[in-house]
Amino acid sequence: MNNETVIGLSRSDKVIIIVFPPIIGALIGWFIPTIAGWLIKIPFIPLEKLFQWLASLDGFLVSIIGLAIGVIAGILFTMYAFAETLKVTVSDFNVKLLIKDRVEIFEKKDVATVFMRAKQLIILGLDGMELYRAECESKKEVVEEAFTHHGYSWSNKDPFENQYYRWVDDHPDFTAHINTLLSVRERALKKGESDEAEVLRRDLTHLGIVIHDKDERQYVRMVRGDDK
Repeated sequence: MNNETVIGLSRSDKVIIIVFPPIIGALIGWFIPTIAGWLIKIPFIPLEKLFQWLASLDGFLVSIIGLAIGVIAGILFTMYAFAETLKVTVSDFNVKLLIKDRVEIFEKKDVATVFMRAKQLIILGLDGMELYRAECESKKEVVEEAFTHHGYSWSNKDPFENQYYRWVDDHPDFTAHINTLLSVRERALKKGESDEAEVLRRDLTHLGIVIHDKDERQYVRMVRGDDK
């Protein structure tokens, strides 16, 4: 008897991701001289000389090479899409989460509540701290069904929703170190540096600070004051 439920890309999603990128890449590669010819007619287009060179190419061999490169590019995109998609395996004993070759496992006894905010799957620990947060492409109803089926507590919203407040520079509730990290992170948000913002969010989580981003602003709640 299978006592696990896997959440991730649906079968139709997988078919689309596997089939369409190589086909689209092949079509673009085959017609690249023609496409480049259209592009050079656009005023002030970047890389104009490159497109002029591509438009000047002609012949069956060029189309074959372009098609091959397009197919390879499509396959690489497919591999990237699979690597970037969260795969969740829920069992009666634990939750296994895989993304970007990074695996994290949380025992059921350590999980207090699971919920989704927009497209983010969030797992809370017994102390109210975030154990995990990541983008999840599956529908909320599918995720909820998987967790409730295996006996996990599910919430339709953040159970601590009313405890968040807007962070401002030199907030009196936080140490200078935490305020500095939050300041650096807010600058990263405004610059669109999502990877840096995510790293800093995790660092702050270890210090007992849970963050909810909204309109490039940080709303925070403090679970504990472990500024170590």
